[in-house]
Amino acid sequence: MTILRLLRHPSISASEQLDSLLPLVQLPGIQKVLRSNLKTTFEDARSDNIDLSRPPADFHDWLVKPLGRIGDEQGAAKPNTYNARATSLSRLYERFRELGVVPVNPLDGLPRHARESATDPLPSRAELQLVHAQTADAHARAALLLIDDLAFTMTDLLTLQWQHVNLSRETLLRRTECRIPSRSLDALHELARLDAAPLNPDAQSQRVLPFDERTLRARLWTAFQNAGVRWSTPSQLRMAALRDHGMSIAATPYQAASQFGFTSPRAYQQAMELARSLSVRDPESGT
Repeated sequence: MTILRLLRHPSISASEQLDSLLPLVQLPGIQKVLRSNLKTTFEDARSDNIDLSRPPADFHDWLVKPLGRIGDEQGAAKPNTYNARATSLSRLYERFRELGVVPVNPLDGLPRHARESATDPLPSRAELQLVHAQTADAHARAALLLIDDLAFTMTDLLTLQWQHVNLSRETLLRRTECRIPSRSLDALHELARLDAAPLNPDAQSQRVLPFDERTLRARLWTAFQNAGVRWSTPSQLRMAALRDHGMSIAATPYQAASQFGFTSPRAYQQAMELARSLSVRDPESGT
């Protein structure tokens, strides 16, 4: 059954839709988590007769209910849960757009809630420079620099293919086209020397970082251990990148947003303001 037929099927349940859709679209990530994040939207779309392949004009207003409810209790979801659901749904629509199911991502510009206060402060710039300098693993180094230079998400890292990278033009493609900064460009050139895929037309769909999420996360963790720096998660590293580099390029708001993987300047500005509001670790004490 095609994606459109699944979305428009008059009788199958939300659970049945997701059970069939997720294997078709092959979104990276933990499938159980994705399914949980998407379930309330699919349930409410079914009960409210919303065609998710043709979202209504007031879609953002309607989404407040499914993104925010816990069971039958409206608005009970915590801000981080609301945002996680919105992000998963946006990723699904972005995949739909890539497959030609929808012309645009209808979640572009959807406001997010302010995040709950992070329990751990973000790494300092001095700590990050130390980790970068002492990481010998070429794949881990490339991943760390793509996060730091371009605010790559874990999904961006896991889905980047060599066909999306143009080393001669110094650009790459994810949701947006990005100019590759010099540090990341050097790291990608190093991977290209280790990997024949960039030179093999039949291997262009090969991933730049050919690991699953657990393995890549372990390689990043090892880089921190080897540098003697307290571990920071990829999401914390991304926030540190937005904190330190978010306004470092001279560009229009749209160009700046695009460089860091945002299709909406408003969402980019909100993310950058949030990153700058978070506390920073003292590199001397590790707290």
